Amino acid sequence: MFNLKKHILFIIFFILMGNILLGGGEEVSYNLEVESIVLEKNFDKLKKDTGSLFILAGATAAILYALPESATGWDKGGDTSMFEKWRSNVKDGPVWDQDNPAYNYVGHMYAGGAYYILARNANYSKFESFWYTFLISTFFWEYGIEAFAETPSMQDIVITPVFGSMVGEGFYTLQNYILDNNGMLFNSKFWGSTTMMLIDPMGHLSNYMYDDYKRTSHMGVIVNAVEYEGETKLLLGINFMFPF
Repeated sequence: MFNLKKHILFIIFFILMGNILLGGGEEVSYNLEVESIVLEKNFDKLKKDTGSLFILAGATAAILYALPESATGWDKGGDTSMFEKWRSNVKDGPVWDQDNPAYNYVGHMYAGGAYYILARNANYSKFESFWYTFLISTFFWEYGIEAFAETPSMQDIVITPVFGSMVGEGFYTLQNYILDNNGMLFNSKFWGSTTMMLIDPMGHLSNYMYDDYKRTSHMGVIVNAVEYEGETKLLLGINFMFPF
């Protein structure tokens, strides 16, 4: 079991850092000119986006599990069952891991930023978005999915929500700049849309899954009459349309 007394100073430091770095405040929608208007929190959007996050996280875990142990540091447990491995890892953690720095200090910060922006885009404050990031990164990922393969990591518990939230606020600012600039970055729609997708992958997946883009698919029969060499001929065709 997790030893609270053993890690109490670590937990206090973590909470203080979160409060100092990510204080709360009123949030104003980026697409409203009247800055005194405060939007209501959109729990339904956050719920949908979190569902998309679970799908992407599961896919990511499957990819990481398929990679060599030398690349990810994930111990697949041999003959030990997955649930026995999870229980053992949770009991032993958290520990200071020796994972590749690219995972610890780049991948986890990016993941934290991607979690954070989901809550911000649902009109939650910086402080609330930080705690959303903490809950997802710690209990869903670190003590959830990842614990099936490795012991929870001290670095990841801190880096993902704390520094990831700072990265996420940068993502949020950049996103609003692109939106205010007619969807362009560097005067390019391509770079604008590509960047928007990279900084909010779960939100874009959620929009696609739940049809928030108002896509419409269509299949129909085309019937037309044309004049050819003095004769009227009937043309038949099938039309398909599927925007993505």
